Amino acid sequence: MDERRYFIKLLKKVQVNVPFIELKNDYLPLFMEYDMNPEIGIDAAALDSVSDKEFRSIAEILKINDRKITLHGPFMDLVPGGLDNMLLKATRKRLERFFEILHVFNPVNVVCHTGYDPCYYRKHWKEWLANSVATWKSHVNRAERFGFKLLLENVYETGPEVHCALFNAIPSDAFGFCLDVGHQHVFGKSPLKEWVETLGEKIMELHLHDNNGEEDTHLAVGKGNADFAGLFQIINEKGLSPTITLEPHKEETLWQSLASEDLKKFINP
Repeated sequence: MDERRYFIKLLKKVQVNVPFIELKNDYLPLFMEYDMNPEIGIDAAALDSVSDKEFRSIAEILKINDRKITLHGPFMDLVPGGLDNMLLKATRKRLERFFEILHVFNPVNVVCHTGYDPCYYRKHWKEWLANSVATWKSHVNRAERFGFKLLLENVYETGPEVHCALFNAIPSDAFGFCLDVGHQHVFGKSPLKEWVETLGEKIMELHLHDNNGEEDTHLAVGKGNADFAGLFQIINEKGLSPTITLEPHKEETLWQSLASEDLKKFINP
């Protein structure tokens, strides 16, 4: 089997992240050529500059070509559990606009960030949690109504406790966890195994990228020192079947990740 055909076979089993504006302007032909399923990042710039008609146009191309779509919501500067009421109100307005356009894409999963930073919120845990629950509850209800999974990703959280508290406060099969391996490797203090054992079936998506444990560099899988072999082993042992999303920040990193032996064994195309 030649390399291109092999990559196409592999890519049918994963999502590949891409900002909406870059997909529209640059990468849509590549996604079509290689049968890629996108995890589309819809950031503030897209929400402010792209019309509903433009969103719908790209979504229709993907649907006609039978692509599985996942979305990543805006996160920069947002504080879903923030203590400043003005900033919290602005965050909720931004998220509401994002969730208003979801029907255009009919995504399987929608990934967002908690915005939790222990440097700010550790001493204000109860207030942060209450505000965060109030922010996400209506969107979890929306996920239940429209049949997608709303997943909260780890960034600066040092262990699984923050996400566990949110999932306990809003119990729903439509509300789950996206384990970002690169973020856990840089910012996490709890071992990767503890994240998986604690969150278990709440792990509905994996974000795969690598680094050397010092900076969130989004290297290809296997180009840093994150323990992907150990992760894939425990995921398989627990019988979990999360959506797999590759998060390259450069095109070359995508092909390098697809060449990873650990990834090949895990996906088993």
